[in-house]
Amino acid sequence: MWNAPIKLIIWDLDETLWRGTLADGDAVALHARRAEMVRAFNAKGVISSICSKNDFETARATLVGFGLWDEFVFPHIAFTPKPAAIAAIIEDMQLRPANVLFVDDNALNLAEVRHSLPEVQTLDITRVDADDQLAGLLALQTGARSRVEEYRMLERKQRDRAAATSLSNEDFLRSCGIRACAPQMMDNLDFADRIAELINRSNQLNYTGSRVEPERLERDIIDLVGFDSWSIFAWDNYGRYGLVGFVMVDRAVERLVHFTFSCRVMHMGIEEYALAKVRALWPEIDSSAWDGRFSRTAPDWIEDVSFHDAEVRSQLLTEQLPAVAADPAIRIMFDCQSGGIAHFSRFRPLVEFDNAPRLFALRMMTDDSHLEQHFPPLLVYGATVDYLDVRWPAKWHLIDIGLYETCVIRTCIFLIERGLRMLVVLPPEEAPDDKWRVGLNHTPERTRRFNALWRKAARENPANVWVLDLAHLIERDDEMADVTHYHAGLLNKIAGQMDCWVEQVALGVGAEAEAA
Repeated sequence: MWNAPIKLIIWDLDETLWRGTLADGDAVALHARRAEMVRAFNAKGVISSICSKNDFETARATLVGFGLWDEFVFPHIAFTPKPAAIAAIIEDMQLRPANVLFVDDNALNLAEVRHSLPEVQTLDITRVDADDQLAGLLALQTGARSRVEEYRMLERKQRDRAAATSLSNEDFLRSCGIRACAPQMMDNLDFADRIAELINRSNQLNYTGSRVEPERLERDIIDLVGFDSWSIFAWDNYGRYGLVGFVMVDRAVERLVHFTFSCRVMHMGIEEYALAKVRALWPEIDSSAWDGRFSRTAPDWIEDVSFHDAEVRSQLLTEQLPAVAADPAIRIMFDCQSGGIAHFSRFRPLVEFDNAPRLFALRMMTDDSHLEQHFPPLLVYGATVDYLDVRWPAKWHLIDIGLYETCVIRTCIFLIERGLRMLVVLPPEEAPDDKWRVGLNHTPERTRRFNALWRKAARENPANVWVLDLAHLIERDDEMADVTHYHAGLLNKIAGQMDCWVEQVALGVGAEAEAA
């Protein structure tokens, strides 16, 4: 029956949400089943509004008495024609008419709305099966998050914007204190489910018209050789909007495959903010197809906030992943691969992970800069990242003649002094020629030599150092993009082995404590 996904239901009041006519002095009686459906729709992310020919204060007091007033946003209660009122609600909420359902008992009202707003879907509540149709629509909803407060913020902002008649739109935006943050690459894995929901729900601001399966999205985010990605979060003086956008570039063809935003941030300049992030890496990216669809003015009213700021990151993770521990027990130090391993781990709530520029590098052992970092009790280190010359600026020529070995020894001393345990993941020593990064001196010869140093360290420091040899996990050459970049399947295997190691070490720690 439904022509498009419903995001907003606009309810009449008299003889619809309640029995009786308020303006006639009736003692109205709430239609309990429909009231519960309003609450249930809200809980599943389908918002409710009101369009009713009534006295505002009288209707508001009645809804307050029924405990329902706070379930509605952008209510229009006045003795005015309904088509214009509904059009205004849709515009204020920045939705598409096709995603709106209007519920009324009056055939004339319904006919007027269908004539003036033909995309709006309608339901005659006097139909015998009307409540069953609403129940069926409710059953179709898969959301699990109320959006009432998000639209309440928008309602307050719209009200203030209407009152600020002396300000231009840009000046009003500058007064809002808008801040935005753009986590990149593997940091986005933590938000993959929400990103997929945003992509699949968005129509009006889904500029690429894309849809995605969550599993495919995860694989693409993990595929750092194939794709760059950014998620967009925003907040302002009115409140926090959460995740409001996602952008992904196919590196091979230099094309945007996802460019999607929530309608809650329409006309805020968020699209141009996100496009600037893309252009910093891909200055020639083509976005001409969207000329005229959003403002191309540089949004100087948006403050760009770094996700790598500890306070900002903690706030966003608390909002999106409340189960993640404030004081993690495990740190994954595998550069841009770290987030993928964390994502697949059963211990994700206990994990913090590296992602540029939040990185550990073995060269830090040469100048003690590692002392500025946080090291929880259990560490997982991807040794392959430090087999590259580029990781040793101004010292690359020394790592094959003693510097690398010195840093391994200093790392072991540091672990022993701090009582830390570290699992070192070693890259394979046999791989096809096209998997080696020879231009950066990541060669089979160097790999064998440096891997041997870590195996020696594990033998000599069995209480602090363990090794995981990827040669034992890799079954097919296509599990690696190269010796430093792994696809989802291999990262999943590494996470499984890490989890086993964590359990082993945790049990060992428990046994030691009990013995003491």
